[in-house]
Amino acid sequence: PYDEGFTGPDMVKRALAAYFGSVSFLDHNVGRVLDALEAAGLSDSTRVIYGSDHGENLGARGLWAKSTLFEESAGIPLIMAGPDVPEHRVIKEPVSLVDVFPTVLECVGVERAKEDADLPGMSLLEAAQGKLPKRTVLSEYHAVASPSGSFMIRRWRFKYIYYCGYSPMLFDL
Repeated sequence: PYDEGFTGPDMVKRALAAYFGSVSFLDHNVGRVLDALEAAGLSDSTRVIYGSDHGENLGARGLWAKSTLFEESAGIPLIMAGPDVPEHRVIKEPVSLVDVFPTVLECVGVERAKEDADLPGMSLLEAAQGKLPKRTVLSEYHAVASPSGSFMIRRWRFKYIYYCGYSPMLFDL
């Protein structure tokens, strides 16, 4: 019940302003890193992957933080730039943080170890080239503010969410 602490609309506005201020500060610092790469002459030979562990409910449905698998909380920024990454391409097919591991391996030219062969995920460099197949993406949440374990399956435009002990939800996104 995160919204119980809010005393009114002005407090919600302050919380939103603080969140957007944090995002702007982070964007500024990402820009500083990219500027440093440019100044060092490394921007043409360096791939950058920016991601996060979760989105933010931002008061939607009276919820704050990342305690649900709704789009605003489960959807995260995952942005790439650099050699072999087309500029301004948006991939609408869902990707996952499990895709970062094979991406980093490909970026540094290392094959997966035999014991890692069955791990999920595919290179996001393939996705950036438009070679991302239709696939299913999974997510789960078992932490703060969750009254039970929650599980999500996203396949194409459909999202199924199951909260243990509660009715499941199906969304046509």
